[in-house]
Amino acid sequence: MRVTRRGVLQGLTASVGLLNMPAIVIRASADAEPPPLRRGEILPDPDFSLLSPTTPFIVGIRPHRVGGVCLKLEDEPIPSRFGPKFLIHNYGHGGAGITLSFGCASVVADHVQVLMRDMRRSRMRPSVAVIGSGVIGLTVAAELRRRWRRMPIAVYAKELDVRKTTSFMAGGQFGPSGIGQEYETEEEKNILADYLRRSRRRIIELQNSSRAHAYGIAIRRDYTLDHRNPAYDYHTPLDIIPPYRFGTLPFKNLNTTGREYRTWLINPTILLPRLVAELKQSGVPFRVRHFESEIDFAELRENIIVNCTGYGARAIMSDDNVIARRGHLVVLRKTLPKQFYFFSGGCWNGRIMYVFCRQNDIVVGGTWQRGNDSETIGEPDRATFERILSNARAMFDGRLLDCVTA
Repeated sequence: MRVTRRGVLQGLTASVGLLNMPAIVIRASADAEPPPLRRGEILPDPDFSLLSPTTPFIVGIRPHRVGGVCLKLEDEPIPSRFGPKFLIHNYGHGGAGITLSFGCASVVADHVQVLMRDMRRSRMRPSVAVIGSGVIGLTVAAELRRRWRRMPIAVYAKELDVRKTTSFMAGGQFGPSGIGQEYETEEEKNILADYLRRSRRRIIELQNSSRAHAYGIAIRRDYTLDHRNPAYDYHTPLDIIPPYRFGTLPFKNLNTTGREYRTWLINPTILLPRLVAELKQSGVPFRVRHFESEIDFAELRENIIVNCTGYGARAIMSDDNVIARRGHLVVLRKTLPKQFYFFSGGCWNGRIMYVFCRQNDIVVGGTWQRGNDSETIGEPDRATFERILSNARAMFDGRLLDCVTA
């Protein structure tokens, strides 16, 4: 049986807001003065007026997929004048691409290993084309190179500048946010748990190798209000994210009761350039190529194709289950020490709001605009960015009732 935190969360109030989170739990008087979560230490608040001088406002398109991640080896190869092409799909990670990337890359590598065994019988030499230069494609290429040092691997994408990918715009929190609800049955939950455990295993390997900083990996304490947090509480096994600690939040004005989870920061602005540099150093070429449909895969020379096209898979694979979830981020300058924490879990009314202190900046989010795939920042977005900042200011000022919903 899969162990979750469900038992400690029964009896909470009805769900509200975009995250389906309940209102703050009203506790009995015996719990009126819970212990401080950091032994009385007060962590410094972000300065929400210190916008990044370069890119303070960001819009990105999360490639959510109804039914969860499409991660499979197609039964039938694609016919081609260059010989059969074996197709592996790995797309539709929604708001959890960085979280699931290492784990899903491990599954892809297992599929490649099966194909390699079959190819030996027919004396085919395996070669791999990874389609996509976001975190999913890069971690797949990195895992394949780690397992097979001499196998020919190439990365193809319409955009090779990783700074222009959706992955680069992500916050970098480890947690299956936004996708967990697609895994409802016990079998589905076990699949998601396998992805998460594989990701954790690779993250721990990198962490223990003394190279964690080079990949943007750091342990983070994630503080939330005292209400359920589905990504942690229902969709992540306890052996990956330990049970939360309950107490008084360690902030000057936001000193209400809350929770402390232990997770990771995986900073995409550090991770992605690092992966590109290592892949190029190992001999992996990066090639510009635009794919309009699955038929275009047949024109590649490589015989194993790994489709990591994210939102692009909607058109390429005619997969209407892939849905755009447009998100906003405000980037702040970080100037104070001890700003090494997350605050997530939304406002009191269930609106999405999070603050992630990263190595060199602070990102404040977020929003989910379903079906909007525009990457252009328009006038309506200005009001959205201001709402995000307004809610963040209200929370850290201790004005929980001042969060706005529009």
